[in-house]
Amino acid sequence: MTTASLPGPRLRQLPRTIDPLHRETSGSYLGRLAAANRISHQELSAHVEDPDRVHPGKLTTLQALHCLSGHPVDRLLRALPDLRTAELTARFTAQPLKPLPDKKWTAQPVCNRCLAALGITTHASHHVPVSTNVCLRHGRWIGRHGQQLDLHTVPEVIRAQRHHYNLVRRHGQQIVTYAMAEATDISFRWWDSSRFDRQWRRRMTELSGPKWVTFKDEIDLVACTYPGIVALAGLFASAHLRFLPFTGDERDLRRFIQEVRDRAAPGYCLEDAGKRDPLVRWIEEEPYDRSLPFYPWNPPGLPDRAQVNAQ
Repeated sequence: MTTASLPGPRLRQLPRTIDPLHRETSGSYLGRLAAANRISHQELSAHVEDPDRVHPGKLTTLQALHCLSGHPVDRLLRALPDLRTAELTARFTAQPLKPLPDKKWTAQPVCNRCLAALGITTHASHHVPVSTNVCLRHGRWIGRHGQQLDLHTVPEVIRAQRHHYNLVRRHGQQIVTYAMAEATDISFRWWDSSRFDRQWRRRMTELSGPKWVTFKDEIDLVACTYPGIVALAGLFASAHLRFLPFTGDERDLRRFIQEVRDRAAPGYCLEDAGKRDPLVRWIEEEPYDRSLPFYPWNPPGLPDRAQVNAQ
């Protein structure tokens, strides 16, 4: 089908309709709807957004998808959360639906095996929590650009995803996102200097074979370093453990270093680390970072930030 054979300016229903996926992005659904009718995504989008159509004039994405797919508006709002507004959900749904919080959700490709189980052969994207990297149902790493990896030879990566979710439930998304960024930076600085890299190198061999070659941003390396990063992030996310190096008690500092050894850096020795070691620099800079406006913890001995802001 070509653009010339599309429905008229009132956007009648396309010959073939498809069901939206749970939490699918509206752009993904429009693309799959176009593919089902053998139209390019670009052609259909241009037709929907054509400024020369005067009947009924410029449509919202929700109205256009309703006309093209034939699905009721309330069903589209339930399935496609990026179309939701308070006004639309109050008007068209029996129970109000909340938009997904921007900072807690992100768009990600759907697992290919999940799609295949539904009989879908095209790509699709959906909204997932920002802490999602693995499809737990099929044990697949989901890259941001559509690449996917089977993780069954490295089950600790799958377990790390469950650990990541548990950290978010325990500490909240803001704290875990901050801790993950710190852990990623420290871990990659260690690995750049070929330190504490035995575990991720073993996983690379199990995933890609003994002759693997990879670069820092490639999906297989990101997946294989994930367990160590999540483990270290768990240390930083815990307020009790995070502040151990700053109590002035030598036993607390030794406890903190032991946690680092157990989680991510076997054999780590603070005395032999050197000033350029990323963990040494983290310990030096952490007191200053507490003054940052987005620092999510409340250090011991300081007034609660929420109470201060409320005054």
